[in-house]
Amino acid sequence: MMKMKALHTNKSLIALTLLTTIILLGCSDSNRATQSTVPTPTVIYTPGEIVSDGQGYVQYRVGNTPVIITVPHDGTLVPSTMADRTGNTARAVNTRKVAEQFAVFFNANSNGLFPHIIYNNVSRTKLDPDANLTDGAQGNSYATLSYGTYHSYLQTAIDSVEAHFDAGVLLNLVEHDHSVEQIELGYLLSANNLNLSDSALNAYSSQSSIKQLASISASTFSEVVRGYSSFGNFLFASSYSGYNFNVVPTLDNPSPGTNPYTSGGYTLETYGSSDSGNINAIEVATPYTGFRDNANAYRAVGVVLENATKQFYQEQSGQAIY
Repeated sequence: MMKMKALHTNKSLIALTLLTTIILLGCSDSNRATQSTVPTPTVIYTPGEIVSDGQGYVQYRVGNTPVIITVPHDGTLVPSTMADRTGNTARAVNTRKVAEQFAVFFNANSNGLFPHIIYNNVSRTKLDPDANLTDGAQGNSYATLSYGTYHSYLQTAIDSVEAHFDAGVLLNLVEHDHSVEQIELGYLLSANNLNLSDSALNAYSSQSSIKQLASISASTFSEVVRGYSSFGNFLFASSYSGYNFNVVPTLDNPSPGTNPYTSGGYTLETYGSSDSGNINAIEVATPYTGFRDNANAYRAVGVVLENATKQFYQEQSGQAIY
């Protein structure tokens, strides 16, 4: 059984890299000004506070648990300094609201703990931090700066989780407009992978973005992905205020078949545990209608996600978040 390094951390100690070099001016023997660079300071963040860049383009709600949420596509700001992007610019409307509701219920249920949350507040027409730098900022220097801030905050959250816990879960909240209206959970497994039998699917553990959590679980890989104690199954079994949601993959809905499916992209590839590390990243793609189109719906999505995350983490790691 995995041993937790700590139940939670009261403060996150963060070493920040300054965006500009701070210069100290002094006088030498020749009365000319001399320069020296101030060492990078250590900054103490308080869990629950929101840290932001100067323009409010990117925000980080500081956490003290092994849960990280990223919200890359719900921004509405359109800075004139950022050129319009080409490619997919669809907004994931109210995914920020989903994350906020997750945090509200998480905080209440845990008696005061916080997930880490990173928000991109810039419109996807200008910036997409859930893509590589070339596609996400498309050469614009201002977009590149905000892209770097988003990923710096995310790395800060990851560093905090890795310093205090033996396993972390990252939920990347995105959208889909597929005809089958259900929550699609991505693990860097293709639809073809999920269409395999359980025994065949077990061979794909090493390429999954939750490889590390599966490796410490008492269950087989296929059971972790779509079995009785899978994230999808806990999510499907949860309900709130009359809402419950269809999900893929789950025990009774193990694969998308021939339907379109969101398997995960840049965030999962970069930060998930498929290569190394202990951050287990899951793409959470939701339709708009019935899931994010009104306050009751997005609150319900946030609540069932919070409940499923708690159960999934405890079941697979053997440790309780709270």
